[in-house]
Amino acid sequence: MKTTYQTTILAALLGWIVLPSVQAETKSTQEKDKETVASEHADINNAKEIKSPHTLHPDAQWFPDAGLGLFLHWGISSVKGMNISHPMVVGRPLEKKKIESKEEIDRIVREKDYYLNGKKPVITPRNYFKMAESFNPDNYHPEKWLAKVKEAGFKYVVLTAKHHEGFALWPSKYGDFNTKNYMGGKDLIKDFTDACHKAGLKVGLYYSGPDWYYDREYRSFLRDKAHRVNPGLPHLDQDLMPSNPKHTEKEKEQHYEQLLEMVNGQVEELLSNYGKIDIIWFDGRPSLPSNYRKQLITKKRLRELQPGIVINPRMHGNADYITFERHFPENPNIPLEQWAEFCNPWNGAWPYVKRPYKPLNSILSDLVHCRAAGMNYLLGFGPMGNGDLAPRAYENMAKLQQWMHVNQEAIYNTHQLSQGESSTALASAKKNVRYIYLDPTQKEASVSISGISKPKSITLLNDGKPVSFDWSKKKAVISMPETPRLGKEWSVLKITL
Repeated sequence: MKTTYQTTILAALLGWIVLPSVQAETKSTQEKDKETVASEHADINNAKEIKSPHTLHPDAQWFPDAGLGLFLHWGISSVKGMNISHPMVVGRPLEKKKIESKEEIDRIVREKDYYLNGKKPVITPRNYFKMAESFNPDNYHPEKWLAKVKEAGFKYVVLTAKHHEGFALWPSKYGDFNTKNYMGGKDLIKDFTDACHKAGLKVGLYYSGPDWYYDREYRSFLRDKAHRVNPGLPHLDQDLMPSNPKHTEKEKEQHYEQLLEMVNGQVEELLSNYGKIDIIWFDGRPSLPSNYRKQLITKKRLRELQPGIVINPRMHGNADYITFERHFPENPNIPLEQWAEFCNPWNGAWPYVKRPYKPLNSILSDLVHCRAAGMNYLLGFGPMGNGDLAPRAYENMAKLQQWMHVNQEAIYNTHQLSQGESSTALASAKKNVRYIYLDPTQKEASVSISGISKPKSITLLNDGKPVSFDWSKKKAVISMPETPRLGKEWSVLKITL
C-alpha cells in the first residue's frame, strides 16, 4: 500500500509541492549532488547494493532502533582543511563534455585546466600525500568530544580508519602509509575506540578498499570516465603530468598480491585489536582484477572476528543494510524487515572544512524523514587537524541536544507506520504509540492519521499539553497546535492508542 507520505514525495518530485526537507533544495543543487555522488562512487568501484536479510545475532539488533549516528571523516586532508581524497583526482567536467579538438585537449593538458574553468587544480596527488608529514593531532582527546556527541543524542559513531587517500590512522603492519611511519606510531584508532567504549557509544570503523597512495604508480589521477569520454587525454601521474607507465605482467601480479594482502590484513587488524566493533563501514573495492577480488576478506571471516558486527554493503554488495548518500531517496519504500541508513554531511563536506553548518531545522528535517521511512540518519563532519572538533561543531551539537532532550522518544526505537496505516504528515510507530512530525512551515489547520485504533490521548512532546482531535472510522483528525505553527523547529505529536 502506498502511504500518503510516499504520495507526497512523488508529488514533490513532479513539482506539485515543495517539501520542507533536504528535498527542498533547488533542483540544480540536487542534480549536482547526485552527479557528485555518482562520480565519486564510480572512482571507488562500489559494489551494487542488493537488498538482503540482515544478521540475526542479538548483539546487532540495536541498529534499526538507533536512529542517529555520527560520521567522522578524518585524515591528512585536515592539515589544510580541505575535502578528503577526491581533490587529487581531476577532470569531473570532462566526464560530461567530449572535446573534439586535439588542440583543445593539448591546451587543457598544458594548462592543467581539468576543470574547464581556467584554474589549475587545487593540489597535486604528490602534494596531497605530503600532508602526512604535517599531520600532528596534538589536541586529540576523543573522550572529551565524544561525551558531547553522546549528549547530543547520537547512538553510534563511525570514524574513517582509512579513506581513499590511503593514510591509515593506526600503526598497521601492512603498507608504509600509516602512523607507524609518521607520528611515531601513535594509534589514533585505539584512542577513539577506547573513548567510545567508555562513553557507551556503538563503535563504527570506516575502511576504504581503494587506496590511491598504494596505487599511485599504477593509476591515472584523471577520472576514468573523463578518459573514456575523451580518449585523447593522457594518463596523469602524481604531479598531474602526462605519463606512460609501463609495468610487466609480473610486476602487476606482485602489486595485486600485495594490495590484496594489505586490504585483508588491515581489516583483520581493525577487527582484532580494538575490542568490540559494532559496525564495519566499507566504501568501495580495491582496484583488483576479478580473480583477485574474489579473495577479499569474506563476511564469514568478518563475523568470525566480530560475531555481532553490522556490515554495510559497499564491498560485498549484499550485507546487513542498504545505504543512501547525500540526496534522500525519491521513494524510500523500505520493508519493515529491511535495515537502511542515509548519510549526509552537516556542512556540505564530509571532513573538516571552513564552511557554515546547515541550520538545525534542515538537520531535523532529514532526521524525521529518515525515521518515517524506517532508516537511520548518519550525519557527518570531521575533526580539525589538531584532533579537536571545530567550535561550530560543538555549537551545533548543543542545539541538537536541546531538541533531542525533548523529542528523543520519537527518534529512538521507532519504525515506519504499520501496513494499513497512513498519515498526511511524516509519522512513525512504536508499539502502541504513533508519532507525527510537524513541520514549522506547515500552514494546514490539521493533520490526520488513518488505520489506527481510537487514541487514548494526543499530546505535544515539547509541552505535554493535550491536543484536540476528531475521531471517526479509524481516522483521527488532529487540530494543529498553535505552538508548532508559530515555532521555528520541527515538533512532534505523540498519539497513545
